[in-house]
Amino acid sequence: MPAPRDTAVVVRAARLYYEQGRSQTEVAEALDLSRSNVSRILAQARDRGIVEITIHDPDGPPQRDEALEVALRTTFSLREAHVVSAPRTPAMESVAREGAAVLTERLTSARSVGISWGETVQRVVAELETLRPRPTPEVLPLVGGHSTLDQFDSGESVLRVLASRIGATPRTLYAPAVLESATAVATLLGESSIGEVLAAAARVELALVGIGSLGVHSSAHVLDLMRLSAAERTAFEDQQPVGDVCGRFVDTHGVPLGAPTDQRVLAVTFSELLRIPEVVGVAAGAEKAPGVLGVLRSGAIHTAVLDVDLARQVLALC
Repeated sequence: MPAPRDTAVVVRAARLYYEQGRSQTEVAEALDLSRSNVSRILAQARDRGIVEITIHDPDGPPQRDEALEVALRTTFSLREAHVVSAPRTPAMESVAREGAAVLTERLTSARSVGISWGETVQRVVAELETLRPRPTPEVLPLVGGHSTLDQFDSGESVLRVLASRIGATPRTLYAPAVLESATAVATLLGESSIGEVLAAAARVELALVGIGSLGVHSSAHVLDLMRLSAAERTAFEDQQPVGDVCGRFVDTHGVPLGAPTDQRVLAVTFSELLRIPEVVGVAAGAEKAPGVLGVLRSGAIHTAVLDVDLARQVLALC
C-alpha cells in the first residue's frame, strides 16, 4: 500500500480536481506527478476525510432537519415534527412528499380519516401511492366543498382522490364550505344528510389538514367567499386573526375566533378538531409563518410537516 502523501499535496490535488474541475491528467501535470499517483492521492483525500462526497438525489426522499424538529416539538408540545428540504426542489414538493409518507404510515392502522382542503393538502394526496390498507378506512370530509379550494385540475375532489388511493368509498358532503350568512349554515346543518356526515367526520381517528395564514393563498379565498360587511370585517380584524385550519380562524395565541367568521363555515368545529386523536398539519412557504404559529399554539396539530424555511421563521416569531 502506498505511503500517505503530504497533506498539502493531497489538498492541492483535491482542489484542482474537485473545485477547479481539472482532469487527472491536468492535475498530474500541474503537480509534476504521474496520472496513477494522482488517482491514488484523490482516493487518499476521500479516505482521510479531506474530501467528502454528498449525492443529492432530486427524486429521493426529502432531507430532515433534526434540530428544527426538536425545537418545534419542544416549543409546541407536538408528538412529531417533520421539517424537510430537498436540493433543487420547491418547498411545497418536499412537504408534499414527506406528508404523503407520514399519511401512508398512519393509514396502516387508522379506521377512519378526515381531510380538509388547500393546495398543500392536494399535493400531499397527489403524492400518495395506491394503498390497500385492511380494513379499509372510512374517508370523510372535515369541511364542505368548493371548486377553487379542494379540486384538482381534473375536476376530482381531494376527498375522492384520497379515497381512490386507498380503495375506499368516501362519504360526500354536498354543501359548500363557506357561506354568506350564519342562517344559511344553520339551515344546512339541520339537513340530516349534511349534519350526519359532519358528525361522523368529528369522530375520525386521523385527520389531514392544511394550515393557512391570513391573506395568503386559500385563507384569502375563504374571507372573500364570506362576503363580510364593512362592520363584520372590522369585528373580524379586531380579533387579530393570523391563521386558519378547516376554515376556522385563530389569533396569534392560538385562540379560536368567534363571530362573524366562525358562523359562516360548514365544517367540524374547533373543539371537535381538538378531540380528533391524530391531526397531521401540513404547510409550505415562509410567508405562512404567522398563521402556522397561531395554529400550532392552538393545540389542534399533533404532527406538523413543514419546510425548513417555514419552520425557521415560525420559531423566529416565538
